[in-house]
Amino acid sequence: MRFYIMTDMEGVSGVVDYEKDCSPGGVHYEKAMRLTTLEVNAAIEGILSTGNHEIIVCDGHGPGGIDIELLHREAQLIMGRPLDPMFGIDDGPFDAFLMIGQHAMKGTPGAALAHTFSSKNILSLTLNGTPIGEAGINALRAGIYDIPTIFLSGDRAACEEIRRIIPGIHTCAVKKAIKETSALCLQPEKAREKIKEAAAYAVTHMEGIRPFKLDPPYEAIFEFVRPNQIEPYRNKKYCHILSETKVAIYADDMETLLKERLWAG
Repeated sequence: MRFYIMTDMEGVSGVVDYEKDCSPGGVHYEKAMRLTTLEVNAAIEGILSTGNHEIIVCDGHGPGGIDIELLHREAQLIMGRPLDPMFGIDDGPFDAFLMIGQHAMKGTPGAALAHTFSSKNILSLTLNGTPIGEAGINALRAGIYDIPTIFLSGDRAACEEIRRIIPGIHTCAVKKAIKETSALCLQPEKAREKIKEAAAYAVTHMEGIRPFKLDPPYEAIFEFVRPNQIEPYRNKKYCHILSETKVAIYADDMETLLKERLWAG
């Protein structure tokens, strides 16, 4: 079987600060990359414990969150920027989609490092009237190609978020927020043990988990922090400016929305 793993950093145990942990030059950035890579390796080990599979990993953390020298030798890594809006998931087929190190969407109560694509620039994203975060958008990308999203690890709020939209998905919480930049974290080796076990279970119990899809047509509404961030969406026939910081984006199919329009393409 062939599996795709999308990674992020803010949902990893031991990662609690944007500047110190998640940003290049941060005092703990290299450690955070190591912790992230080892959690990904744990998921890979779990998958491989169930059989001889092919695994593609995507480094989904903007400035980079995976140390390729520490990555499991049986995985291949999509890395660097820019990437296609589909992040290579259209280079299938894949049998299942997993997320490691995931955080909750901006504004989520009781969440660590919660944001929606950009902690500094985006206040919210709704799709057909429902708030959605990075995890949901990732799952919709997979759904375009009929790939079920079977597993997510991250902070407890991120696990709760994905379970609300994907019935039957398997999750593994490795930390619980105290405040936005503090959390009760599992010791990293313990977190990795849990991820390995949970990922293996997900692979062997993925029957019945359907690809995540929403019915068309689509209306996505971005709310930005500053008025100038709305400029790329002006004079686009598929956009409607709702206020100085809010824009509605329309599409009749999900691939067009995510690949061409959501990012002012």
